[in-house]
Amino acid sequence: MAREREARREREQRSTKRDSKQSPGWFARLRNRSAVKFVLEAYRELRYKVTWPTFQEARNMTIIVILLSAAVSLVLFLADIGLFRLFQLISGH
Repeated sequence: MAREREARREREQRSTKRDSKQSPGWFARLRNRSAVKFVLEAYRELRYKVTWPTFQEARNMTIIVILLSAAVSLVLFLADIGLFRLFQLISGH
């Protein structure tokens, strides 16, 4: 009985070795191209590995970004006006 199992395993291994020697189909060849590989890996990562924020988290982060952008633009605006007045003072205009 053990010999029969062993013989069956050997036949299966030989048949899989023969199957692997066949040339891959067009879809397998397409999958092995680097650009296609990159797209497939990127899709898998975005689909299964990335943790997407909830709607509330996305909304809160958007509000924070808008407020910080407004604050930075206000600081740059005030610095621009101050430097312009300093330039006018120095140049005599």
